Amino acid sequence: MLYGIAHKILILFLRLFNRWEITGLENIPASGPVILIANHTSYWDPPVLGCSVRRVVHYMAKEELFHKPVLKWLLPHLQCFPVKRGKADIQALKTSLKYLEKGEVLGIFPEGTRGKGEELLPFEQGAALIAVKGKAAVIPVGLIGVKKAFPATLRGHFRVRIGRPLTFPELEGKKVSNEDLERVNQKIADELRALLGC
Repeated sequence: MLYGIAHKILILFLRLFNRWEITGLENIPASGPVILIANHTSYWDPPVLGCSVRRVVHYMAKEELFHKPVLKWLLPHLQCFPVKRGKADIQALKTSLKYLEKGEVLGIFPEGTRGKGEELLPFEQGAALIAVKGKAAVIPVGLIGVKKAFPATLRGHFRVRIGRPLTFPELEGKKVSNEDLERVNQKIADELRALLGC
């Protein structure tokens, strides 16, 4: 309910006050499990990503935010769930896989924190593990210009480039190694860099 209301309001805001370009929307399946993997440079990245697609997107958010009175109530209504940063969080992994098993969409920023420049930061292995275990279409999404558009100007220009789905069937049902996860992350990162033009 609240997600739908916030979604409509934010879309209106983004369209009224910014130049907002979306390409590749046809690459997102209308149903079935999907993981959107995007770069992260701004606090605005999650709402921009969520408003750029037609399906509800579930996000991980750092656990500390759920300790704040208002956010503790608000974040679950915006389809966010907590993740402990800096270490393996089994509960966050289970929650992620539960959403994918139900055919939902998961949004992940695998850098784990906001980058300061155009270059991608190293990916956390958790994103690759979810991609493999979740048996979902992995779709890289390049967010360009979001950091400059907010909050400095209300006439910003940002672009959302949605890539083609990636799958890793050769790893399904296999006990994956760190090397396997590194190869998955490398493949996703290469596709994301291509979308970003860097």
